[in-house]
Amino acid sequence: MDIVKLKEGIENNKIDSSFKVWVAKDKSSYIIINQYIRLLASNLNLEIKFIDSINDIPDQSFIEDTNLYVLKLEKNTINDIIDRCIVICEENKINYNKDVITEFPKLEDWQVVDFSLAKVTGLDKTTLEWLISLYNGKYYNYINDLNKISIFEESQQKILFDQMLKDGLFDYVSNLTIWDLSNAILKKDLRIIREVLKYKEYLDISPLALATTLYKNFKTVACIQLNSDISANELGISDKQLFVIKKYNCGYYSNECIINIMALLTNVEYLYKYCGLPIDYLLDYIIVKILGV
Repeated sequence: MDIVKLKEGIENNKIDSSFKVWVAKDKSSYIIINQYIRLLASNLNLEIKFIDSINDIPDQSFIEDTNLYVLKLEKNTINDIIDRCIVICEENKINYNKDVITEFPKLEDWQVVDFSLAKVTGLDKTTLEWLISLYNGKYYNYINDLNKISIFEESQQKILFDQMLKDGLFDYVSNLTIWDLSNAILKKDLRIIREVLKYKEYLDISPLALATTLYKNFKTVACIQLNSDISANELGISDKQLFVIKKYNCGYYSNECIINIMALLTNVEYLYKYCGLPIDYLLDYIIVKILGV
């Protein structure tokens, strides 16, 4: 089914609970897919239940089932067609009758702005267009921050937004980089680290590059902590950099912990290349291991 017809059908409560396959063009597509799942379940008075296998759906001929089942297909397609089931997959996994398929395209900024206008009626379109430009495609971050505003009454939303802007709460979205994450780990800044783990799929941070950056930074901190009289020239940095590192980056880890962390970081690439540690888990592995020393 064409996505426009699907949208109109859901909005007009004319889409039934028959078997559906929704295809995500990329990760941003899931924003609309999730919205449509919630609306469809609400229209049909069904409870959303996420499942790992089609076998998790009970025999519907013997029980009264009030669930709308959602299966995210990671590998192969399935052959069964079961009522009240939505299969979500990626484009390269399609092997279904085209009659049940709806493709969800990659989102554009204007589409997300239009979607969010209904959530925060107290903010105008120009404000939302400016705000989304900060996020550089990190739509989940954008929507997460708008959700904080949407729970307030319309008359209060603009006041809250202006206060969040004044307090710098939107600053991180446009400049959260590998350097910020590295510094957050050095300082045990759990707020920044938590943001990265929550939205890691949408941030341009390479785990291997992070390991290299962290090793260099921890090595510098170790040199300073082990020798308080060391000069900037000996470290190959400026006097200003030495002052900042001494004042803001030292003292969070003991010397023994730093040595263990450096040993860990030198082993990351080996674990990835030769021990089967998946690249998708490397970022979590590095952060958890360092914070746990």
